[in-house]
Amino acid sequence: MSHTITRRGFVAASAAGAALAASGAALTGCASTPAVETAFADEVVNTQCTACPKQCGYAAYVVDGNIDKVVGNATNPASAGTLCARGYGMATAAASADRLTEPMHRNERGTFDVVSWDDAIAAIGEAVKSIKESKGPEALAAISDGTSTNQWYTDRLMAAWGSANSYTDAVYGSASLAAGLALATGHAGYEVDYANAKAVLILGASTVEMPDPGTVAGLAAAKERGAAIIMADSRQAASGTLATQWLPLRAGTDLALVLAIGHELVSRGAVTDEAAAQMAGLDEWKAELESYTPAWAASVTGASETAIEDVARTLADAAPAAAIDLTWMALYGGAYANTGELARATALVNGLLGAWNAPGGVFAAATLPAWEEETVGTVTPTAADVTAEAYPLALAGSPGAALRRAQDGAIAGLFLVNANVVAEYPDPAYVAEAIEACELSVALVPEMTETAVCCDWILPTLTWAESAQLPTVTGAAHPMLVVSSPVIEPAVENARAVPAIVGALATATGVEGAFGFTVEDAAAACCEACGCDYASAAAVGTVALEAPAAAWATESGLLECASATASAAGLSAVPTWVEPAAAPAGLGFEFYRLTTGNQAPMATAVTSNVAPLAAIAEQYALDGLWINAATAADLGLAEGDEALIGNDKDSATVLVHVTEAIEPAALYLAGHYGVTDDEQTAANGLGVRQGRFGTLSLEPAYGAPLTQEIVVAVEKAGA
Repeated sequence: MSHTITRRGFVAASAAGAALAASGAALTGCASTPAVETAFADEVVNTQCTACPKQCGYAAYVVDGNIDKVVGNATNPASAGTLCARGYGMATAAASADRLTEPMHRNERGTFDVVSWDDAIAAIGEAVKSIKESKGPEALAAISDGTSTNQWYTDRLMAAWGSANSYTDAVYGSASLAAGLALATGHAGYEVDYANAKAVLILGASTVEMPDPGTVAGLAAAKERGAAIIMADSRQAASGTLATQWLPLRAGTDLALVLAIGHELVSRGAVTDEAAAQMAGLDEWKAELESYTPAWAASVTGASETAIEDVARTLADAAPAAAIDLTWMALYGGAYANTGELARATALVNGLLGAWNAPGGVFAAATLPAWEEETVGTVTPTAADVTAEAYPLALAGSPGAALRRAQDGAIAGLFLVNANVVAEYPDPAYVAEAIEACELSVALVPEMTETAVCCDWILPTLTWAESAQLPTVTGAAHPMLVVSSPVIEPAVENARAVPAIVGALATATGVEGAFGFTVEDAAAACCEACGCDYASAAAVGTVALEAPAAAWATESGLLECASATASAAGLSAVPTWVEPAAAPAGLGFEFYRLTTGNQAPMATAVTSNVAPLAAIAEQYALDGLWINAATAADLGLAEGDEALIGNDKDSATVLVHVTEAIEPAALYLAGHYGVTDDEQTAANGLGVRQGRFGTLSLEPAYGAPLTQEIVVAVEKAGA
């Protein structure tokens, strides 16, 4: 699924240019920075953000050894010369008052003792060797946060130990999205070309709540040009300000809307011969689409038949400069029992529109070219992924399934690399028990978290700004290589970078040969694979790359309407309607679906304890419960009241926000609140965690946690 990416328009920085960049007098590749702005900066370093997987590029201005301000990289399409609130907030992470300063080990009383690095590494190494000897390498697993350096080093360490059980927590809410897209296209992600789009249907609020400033700016520009921007979601969130239409849907029914649009495109003869020629098994899917009429979809989604027909017509008239956008939706807007099928269907409807690789359509996300084999060498695990048999469609295994295997004892050693799974997955009590059931559990974190508290060992890590990192390749229509450099000296003397910790563990377990290189060596190899010089790329931060050739990475070399892989996994060969796992209406009128999602200032649990962002959330009561105005009236609830929500898992009192901007059968709680660890001082006590009311259920075949499949009763507190 990787494609070679070649250099385009990259001019290596001259010695004079590099000196200017270092002095801040003229930052090559960065936003306009008059000398007056940088006169008092000791240094300006081009690097990237880690508030979310987009990892936008920015320039960090350093004064007296601290980050004084950050300026978004103007040549980076994601940051587009600025940063989102999360990015600005995360720039303060190194200076957090809650940083961990020493390795710690849980004692018999359940509290933690400070230990030396040598003792911690030696003891953990012995435990790893013991588990491998008694249970095999398949009993070891790791979950990392998905940032480029942490993920790559964690994957490699696990492989060196023989284990394939290395998972990425960053995609826990969108794993089935990526897998569904891959079934249809061979690619795990895509982006809409907003700059040229004439019509876009956005599924889910996170298309604006979560992505980068460049995406939001592109959407705003498209609207200004007169493009039709239709938002379909159970809740009208920030996307609503940039939309020309909000189509309220019952939560979890987006798939029905997409299938009905496919039906309309086919039945109205709106599919061109050129588009059809790019699709394998189209006739089989056409037959399936016959029953998915707008009238049927109206009965499922709650939207009117006419509205559904109008959306399909709008997209057809604008094609191929038209698209359905769900790329970021499943970070929270998805995660139902039908999200994988939604991704497949969306990819194929975009195909019916002729939108793939067309101006104003959609482009497959770029990936980093293969670089290890000829540089640092590849490392192959000897044991299979323990989650693969139960969830064969998960692209890189299922971290949720791994937590289940830890609960039942199949995984005995678990490493959590800046992955706060207790805070992010449904049923935090179950996840905590799964970690505590392991013979060995190790958290590599810069601060204490709900997950770290459950572990045997806690190893303090440096933040992104304090250490060298591997580059990333992001973007689609305009792919880019983003290079990170250390910005400041470590604020915590005894914390270590993840590569250093991994190297020490490798030595302690006899696999040091897999890490005979520095982070800078690996970063240089990454850059070279993209046709760039590392030092020159680091000087400018962001390097524009040539888009990969338009090609499907599927067995047929086309868009796969009928998938033998899906069929073998127990699903329909073609995308079909799948009911959400939980239906509030089936439980009685008093039950409602408790949805969750991102907000502009927050991104999952990563930003929960960032003091400036927590202060914003508290000031504007962003942790409140959204409830439809008519529903609230029926329940006797008014703005500012407290409501009691609960089910057989848990109950809690929350502040009520009454609004017309949510459909009547749904409630909403943002997913970043409810911190229970007293050592997270900025966020502790703010809000309620939505996941408390759910179970760790996983999407069949795909293995993604069903974070949205939660129903609760609600009543006025004290009634």
